[in-house]
This record gives sequence, structure tokens and C-alpha cells, in this order.
Amino acid sequence: MGWDQGLDYEKTYKLLTKELEEVRKKEGPKALKRRLYLIILLTQLRNGSRIGEAIDFITHVAQEYKREAYITVEKRKDNYQRLMVLPKEVTKTDILVTKGVLEEELKKHDKKGLVIRISTWVKKTYGFNTHSLRYAFVSHLAKKGYPPQVIAKITGHKRLDYILHYTQERIAKEILRDL
Repeated sequence: MGWDQGLDYEKTYKLLTKELEEVRKKEGPKALKRRLYLIILLTQLRNGSRIGEAIDFITHVAQEYKREAYITVEKRKDNYQRLMVLPKEVTKTDILVTKGVLEEELKKHDKKGLVIRISTWVKKTYGFNTHSLRYAFVSHLAKKGYPPQVIAKITGHKRLDYILHYTQERIAKEILRDL
């Protein structure tokens, strides 16, 4: 499996989108919380971000609705900001109806606590960790032929060696298996 847990970007995107469509048909606090979590996960996958960055982005979007915004990259001390884009499948209604749930969750647990809650839920529900969404995105872009420098710029990686390691490891394994 490896660092990305073998997640396929497109299959995972379809799975999360389908789950979001299904949860929209349901009512109640559990459905709203699940809807919020799916919006955050789709955003994370679509942007190759960390889960905390996706939460920051959705929080920003919920305060002032926009389809894109600049978010400070976690784990960088230089306050570097990266552009994040709301997935096209996430509607303004999704944001509006989950805004209160997001505020409540952040009040109860703060961002770090919410990261842990979502990460635990994802592991239990889908069997993978949230960070593997970030690297499914990286692998997806690498397979499409985007240069590592561009991928690093999109994901906010400061050092290219991380991107090179991840993408080259995956490609090397695929070549070896296909021989």
C-alpha cells in the first residue's frame, strides 16, 4: 500500500461524491455532520491539502462564500499561502446548511480536535487515513505528467524532494510490477 495507501484519486473522488449525494437526502444532526465531513474530505482530495487546511478553507468559505481562497499552509513557518478551490460538486447550499455544524464542532473541539474526529471517522468508515487523500492527489497529478515543481506549488510543499520521493516511488513500483 505505502504512503498513499493505494488510493486512486478518481475512484475516491467518485466515492465521496456519491456519499455526499446520498447524505443530502437525509435529515437530522448526524446527516448534517456526515455532510460536513464529506465536504471537508472532498475539498482535501480536490486540493491535495492537509485535513486542517481543508477545515480552514471551509471555515473561510462559510464566513464569506467564495469558490476559492488562499489558505496558510500548515507546517511551514514562512506563512506561505496556497490557493484552494471548492470542488464543483459542493454547492452553496451544502456550505450554508453545514455552517452551523462546523461552528459547533469547532467550538466544542477546536480545529485540532476536529481533525482528530474526522480522521478517526474516516479510518473507521473507509479504512484509510485522511493524509492519504493528499498523496492520492499528488500521484494523480504526477500520472497526468505535471512536473514535480508545479505539484509542489499546488500542494504547498516547500521542498521538491518530498514530491520526487512520493511520485518516483509509486512509478518505480508500477514499472517493476508491469515488467
